[in-house]
Parts: sequence; C-alpha cells; structure tokens
Amino acid sequence: MIILEGEIDIFCKHRAIFALVLFFALPVCELEARDVYVRLSGGSSFNIGVTSGYLTMTDAQGRLINLGDSANLTISGGNVNAGSFSFPLPARIRGDGLLKFNGKTYRGAFMLTQKSGLLNVVDVEQYLCGVLPAEVGATWHMQALRAQAITARTYVLRQSMNRASKGYDVVDTDADQVYKGAGVETDKTNQAVASTSGEILTYGKEIAQTYFHSDSGGHTADISDVWGQSVPYLQGVPEVVSYKSPVSSWSAKISAAKIQSAITKITGTDIGPISQIQVSEVDEGGRAVTMTFTGSRGTKTIRASQFRTNVDPRTLKSTMFTPSGGSYSVNNTATPSGLVSMKIGNGKTFGANELSFEEEQGIAKMTAEGIFTTTELIDMLTNPDKKKQYYQAGLTRTKKGSTQASQPSPQKKQRTKYGYAIEKSGNDFVFYGRGWGHGVGMCQWGAMAMAEQGYTAEKILMHYYPGTAIRKFK
Repeated sequence: MIILEGEIDIFCKHRAIFALVLFFALPVCELEARDVYVRLSGGSSFNIGVTSGYLTMTDAQGRLINLGDSANLTISGGNVNAGSFSFPLPARIRGDGLLKFNGKTYRGAFMLTQKSGLLNVVDVEQYLCGVLPAEVGATWHMQALRAQAITARTYVLRQSMNRASKGYDVVDTDADQVYKGAGVETDKTNQAVASTSGEILTYGKEIAQTYFHSDSGGHTADISDVWGQSVPYLQGVPEVVSYKSPVSSWSAKISAAKIQSAITKITGTDIGPISQIQVSEVDEGGRAVTMTFTGSRGTKTIRASQFRTNVDPRTLKSTMFTPSGGSYSVNNTATPSGLVSMKIGNGKTFGANELSFEEEQGIAKMTAEGIFTTTELIDMLTNPDKKKQYYQAGLTRTKKGSTQASQPSPQKKQRTKYGYAIEKSGNDFVFYGRGWGHGVGMCQWGAMAMAEQGYTAEKILMHYYPGTAIRKFK
C-alpha cells in the first residue's frame, strides 16, 4: 500500500531536500561526518521491508510516501517506481523498525540513487558493529577486536573522501570490508567498537590508509609491490608471534588455459599456451614480487599481485608462494619465540631452542618495540643460532634507551632474484603457498596472535602501521 501524505511539514520538506542536495553537492569534509554510505546493491530492482511498523520514503521533491511494511522498487530513468507510481531520485527510505534487504537487517536509512543503486546510510559506529563480527568474529581476543575496530573505522573514513566521484563510500563485501548489518551484532564486538569510539589512525595530518588482510603468511607486503604506491607506513613487516590459521598452508590447481587468458588480459598480448611459470623475484619476506610466464609465442614478466587478481584471487589465496613439493612452509605449531618458525625441505625446523622461554619472550617484546631492523629480524629467522647475540644486543640498546625508530626508514628494499618454477601437472599448474589476501597492512591472524600474547590494540597497530598515530575523529 502506497499513501502520499497530503500535508507535509514545510521545515521537514526543505530539510529533506537540503540533505539530499548536500549528498551530491558538497565536499566530503562538509558532509555529516558520522554517516557512512554503504552500497548494498548496484542493481535496479529491490525488495525491501521492515522488522516492525512501516516504511516511509522521501523523494527528491520532499514528498513523503508510505510504502507499507514491504515494497518492490525499481529504478529507471532517474525515477524510483513503486507499483504504478514513479518518484524522482534520489530517495531516502526509513522504517519504524530495522530495515530489511536480501535476508539481512540494517540500522539507519536506505537511499536509492540512479548512479549507485541501493545504499545503507548509517552512523559510522553502528556500521562498525556490523563489520567486526563479519570480518573477525566475537570469539577473538578483545585487543584484536579493538585493533580491527580502529582499522575499519579509519578505512571507511578514508574511503569516504572519494564519495563525490563514486556516489558511495564502500561496498559491503571484502572488496572493501565485509558488512552484514545489524543481524550479526554481538555484545563483545559492540563493546570493542564502543571502547574505541571515534579513534582512527593518522599519518601527519592525513587519515591513514589502513588496508588489512586475513593472513600474511609470515611477513606483510610492501604496498609498492602490490599496487605501485609509495606509503611510508605500509612497507611490510615480519610477524612477531607465531600462529596457525586455516590458510597457513594451501595448494591451488589452475589450468594453463585460464592462466594464458589472464596473461593476455593483463599484457594485451597472447603469448600462447603456457609451458612454464617462474617466480622470478621475491621480497625480503619471501613473497613473490614478479613472475615470468613462458608460452609458445613469447615470454612475459608481470607483477605477482596483478597476476593473482586477474587469474582468481579466491583460488590463488596469496602471492606468498612456496616452491613445489613443500620446500618450506610456515610451521603450524606456535612456539614461544614470538617469531614465525620456518621448516626447510630437509625437515629441520628453525625453532627457538637456543634461548630460554624468558629470553624468547624478551626477543618478541623487543621486536614489537622496534629494537631490531627488518634485516636483523630476517637474519634471526634464517640463522637462529644468532638469536642469542641479537638478544644481548637488544638488551644493550634497551639499557641505553636507544631503539630503532618506529617510523619507517627509507632503506633500500631487499629483493632476491629467485627463479624457482611453479609445478606443472598435465594441463594445470599447481601453486603452493601460505596466507590469504594481498598482504598489505594489518594481518588479522597476526593481530590475534599478538593479542593473545598480551599486546594491546595500540601496540598491534603500531607494529603493522609504523609511524602512524591514534587520534579521535571529530
């Protein structure tokens, strides 16, 4: 049932029009600071409802329309169609209870626009209450949840800077960060949001870029290797605490034909059926930087992250590849060392037996505080017999009050020309690897492991985004 309200309060009418004009006309800094615009669907047909009471819609002319307790709406030609009625866009929809769409419930309001489809306009803190349970879950340590809340809040506010060009801030999938509305909220995750209310990460006077991912595989990525940007606090860091995740090791089989298609799409050149793939360069953490593909009609070397994105990022979970046959992999058993333990092909485990438990905890603490450089950490990781001397050196630096600067230094990146081949099996290539995601910024499983070892949310964030600061957003 659709009812046009005959009497509309003039102030409310003009306020509604004013708000809609603001959405499209003013710079981001002048928009209502605490609202987030989440695109739920880019389609043109929507079935929406409300958990109790009725839905009301305000169109671009300020008219108030009663939609009943549910409505089938379509967008076309700059209008929203409800039954035989058409109303000019944009339109905002509110409900007496929680709004419903596609099996989920939502706080705030819905907005319909020709450009962006269906949006959920919601307070940023309420938005985060629907993000945390979807991204990590209520069973996680409170400090990891708090770190995720600050990271997610920063991320969405940074993305809102592009609202004018996109027509929205974020989508509700892992293309940005997963958001499932009010139906997934829990007391614990809501508490994590409330305890960090308004807190964001900044770098200088800017909102930081707080990308995050599921599992780094032992070392996060330098953003320049993934997306070609240069960001001082996203240069890649080693994990400081061992952990086991569902994707600590994996294998993926991808057809040669699919790989050939991806290479053609990336380069614009068809090099023919692929006969060989080599990881030609890795970063200091062992993550593939470039890959070389040999076909019947030529050879192409491309960025590993670009290949992953184009071939199938859900099957090829990361670019932290390991040589075929399991030559090395992240040890799935946590050790007291606080460092990722590596297993070499001959079965020898580089663990932490050289130091006492207290000394190992000391190494982990020093690592989190930035006492050691990345080069030193890698040296400890690959040469565990040196850990004793690094421990003593760390004690000396601590006593002198001299630590490595927490802000990233412009050191030359360590790159290794590697050249190991990806295993070929018939018409397929078999990839072995560790972790899941692009690898940039905070590692969610690493953050969880740090929290369980006593690190606060603040220390976790300073590890993954060194040089940033936590500030209250106003």
